Amino acid sequence: MKLERTRRFSIGFLILLLPLLSAEVSAQGGYAGAFLRLGVGARAKAVGDAHVALARGAEASYYNPAGLPLLTQSEVLASYRALALDRQFTFVGLAIPISPKLESGRLAGGLALSWIRAGVNNIDGRDSDGRATGELSNSENAFVLSFALNPMPAVSLGLSVKVLWNRFPGVGIDGATISAASVGFDFGAMIRPVSWVSFGVSVRDVNSKYTWNTDKLYGEDGSEVINKFPTIFRYGLALRPPQIPRLLLLFDFEDSKQLDSRLHAGTEVTVAENLLLRAGYDDGSLTLGGGYAFGLLGKRSELNYAYVASGNRPEEEHVFTWVFQF
Repeated sequence: MKLERTRRFSIGFLILLLPLLSAEVSAQGGYAGAFLRLGVGARAKAVGDAHVALARGAEASYYNPAGLPLLTQSEVLASYRALALDRQFTFVGLAIPISPKLESGRLAGGLALSWIRAGVNNIDGRDSDGRATGELSNSENAFVLSFALNPMPAVSLGLSVKVLWNRFPGVGIDGATISAASVGFDFGAMIRPVSWVSFGVSVRDVNSKYTWNTDKLYGEDGSEVINKFPTIFRYGLALRPPQIPRLLLLFDFEDSKQLDSRLHAGTEVTVAENLLLRAGYDDGSLTLGGGYAFGLLGKRSELNYAYVASGNRPEEEHVFTWVFQF
């Protein structure tokens, strides 16, 4: 009986993984942590996910924590991505500017808290004989604390600490939950040699992994498996030509020993004071979107939308983001 339940868990585990991993099918899905390679926020996705040299506010906790010192107001951000097959992807964050005092004076800095969640429900669980075992679900979570300072006016450095938690409820003996947790790190730097040029670099998912241990649930039939996340290096450039101040050009290059290199590029045009249009190229997919700023409760608020064509992905995407500054 115990062996049968172990086999049942193994089949359910594989079934649950497939819908999540398929989101990054182009040489991305065969490794753990695919949900952390999807990008966050409609503004970044609309410009092809090229955001390492531009990251500001709560989105910086994902793309490049070194962008946090450039934040001038506190902000709350909430983002939702519409996906098929009962999958959900959400991102929420809070970012605030800080100004720590040193003997030499005060430094510009920033602090952010964010939560990234990917989940899937209504999975038809089957045992090794093909018999239905009930519906299954899964959720992957990253709770992120980011901190950054400007040691020099044109240079900022940042760090993100991520608590990773993957959870499979109701798949063990007597409906027990299987989960894995660990801590990973992101590092970032940003250089602004002149006011209209910014260079960014980030190293993501250092030490990130899932460690699965089912010994306590299955005794001698249990096992330990470690799924390491690929470490990713991203290099970015942001240009706002002085001759065309309403135009922003963005370029990112992504590299990893485990994954294929990826290219991201995009542009943002300020059509009016409160209206922006965006377009980009996201590793084989074309992107479009825009943003509209308006007043809410006496504060500035912004709605952003991004459309990502299917390209080499299994489906098109729609991303919605709301930002409230205070």
